[in-house]
Amino acid sequence: MLFRLLTSLVFPHYCPSCGHEWFDGVGFICSECWKRLEAFKGYRRIKEHELKERTQIAFVYNEIARLLVLHMKFYGRIDIAEKLGSVLFQQFYPQLSQIKFEAVIPVPLHSVRVRERGFNQSAVMASRLADKLKAPLRDDLLHRTRNTRPQSRLSNQERENNVIGAFAARPPVNRIPGGTVLLVDDVLHTGSTVKGCVKVLEDIGIEDIRIMAAMG
Repeated sequence: MLFRLLTSLVFPHYCPSCGHEWFDGVGFICSECWKRLEAFKGYRRIKEHELKERTQIAFVYNEIARLLVLHMKFYGRIDIAEKLGSVLFQQFYPQLSQIKFEAVIPVPLHSVRVRERGFNQSAVMASRLADKLKAPLRDDLLHRTRNTRPQSRLSNQERENNVIGAFAARPPVNRIPGGTVLLVDDVLHTGSTVKGCVKVLEDIGIEDIRIMAAMG
């Protein structure tokens, strides 16, 4: 982070959203454009009513959001994931402050993808949220059993089929959270991925699962 800041003094960063120059490239787009990301308002792609009721999504997956996800996943921009975690907390603080979370759980990424990217973006976001919520980060409960095809390239039905049986509890499963947990993902489209995770968490005895995603 310090290296990026020092480098920006010589090679200033230009915000890809507004084009303005600023000397701190953290988060990829400038702070003003972070404030202007389009708020998410509808859940039309999520079929299950129960899933809608327990889900909060921050931003619409539009062109600038797509750029953020692209650079976060494929250009090693862990700072975007860290920023998203902080922004999610700020945006949903009124709702989050009403709940005592027993754990924050990231949607797992297959180990092959983690090695390719260097980090799991959902885990980074979840870690930032866990810190701010003063709740344990439980990235030991779920794992992805196979390296599924990228959901973004699939139709709605293909998304459903792609993640069938793709998640499992990580053995040995112990210290199951007894209260409300927060499941965190980066992008939620149809809800197929989080639905698979929710089923596994319910199967191991977790009853109250809330869901939060950065974009949808």
